[in-house]
Amino acid sequence: MKAPVAPTTGTASATLSLSRLRAIAAVAEEGSYSAAARRLGVSHSAVAQQVREMETIHRVHLFDRTNGQLQATPLCLELYDVCTRVQEAERDALHILDRRNSAGRPRLRVGLGNSMPGIAIISEVIALCPGLSVTVESGSHESILQALLKRQVDVAVLPDIPADPRFRRVPVLSHRVVAIAASGNRLAQTGTTTLELLNEAPLIFRARGSSTQRTVDRAFRRKGLAPEPTLTVDSRDAVYEAVAVGMGVGFMWEHGTFRTDKVRRIIVPDLGRDVEEVAISLSDDGNSILEIFMTAAAAFSSRSTLRS
Repeated sequence: MKAPVAPTTGTASATLSLSRLRAIAAVAEEGSYSAAARRLGVSHSAVAQQVREMETIHRVHLFDRTNGQLQATPLCLELYDVCTRVQEAERDALHILDRRNSAGRPRLRVGLGNSMPGIAIISEVIALCPGLSVTVESGSHESILQALLKRQVDVAVLPDIPADPRFRRVPVLSHRVVAIAASGNRLAQTGTTTLELLNEAPLIFRARGSSTQRTVDRAFRRKGLAPEPTLTVDSRDAVYEAVAVGMGVGFMWEHGTFRTDKVRRIIVPDLGRDVEEVAISLSDDGNSILEIFMTAAAAFSSRSTLRS
């Protein structure tokens, strides 16, 4: 039987499809065809075929089976490094294309940990850029930071972001975590309380991934307290609404909303120091709309009476 003929350069290039490179990267990371297929949303046989075709066409061996797991060979590890760079380039290309919506209007994707001050900055950007389409993704500190790193949002406004060479940072304002209670709650009457008193109250907590909840958890631990919340929710709006109807005491960043209805802020000195809320984008990203956003964030900071 004749050995397969080595492909010409043009033919070889055609075999390096994105789907084959994705399959190889997924198998290298997951350790099996089945797990890779689940992650990619395709069949087990499709992933196995992509890998086998690459091995056959290029006369290489990409995976060894050890203890039921597929282990990448040294050559595959070299290829995997290229696969990840190609996938990053693909994400960057999609990021560029996503800067315009289906109607061709320029688009900016913003991630917000707190509604404010991000919405105030967005309002100014829209006023400066008629025709701009803005989409907002809100969520926990952790989820928004991950969305920025994955280029699913162009810019984010988040508290407590340390200096990091991956990010361009523009400080917006300084604030701290406070307790919040309905105006009729006895704790809301004094304006200041302690963790010991809060430990005795019905508490409303955020789910994991929230910068607010991390601050609250650390403060209670420092005091040797371990309160059990009455209610745990996954969004700051749910905390606010539960507090507004009198279910208990919650926590939020002091200037996370400009609402001043039935909920009162309560200073808790033991919750710690003020931290900066910052507008951040990836250091290697840049376009005219993003520059306008950062300029608006800096202008908000300079004129805001909320900064400590």
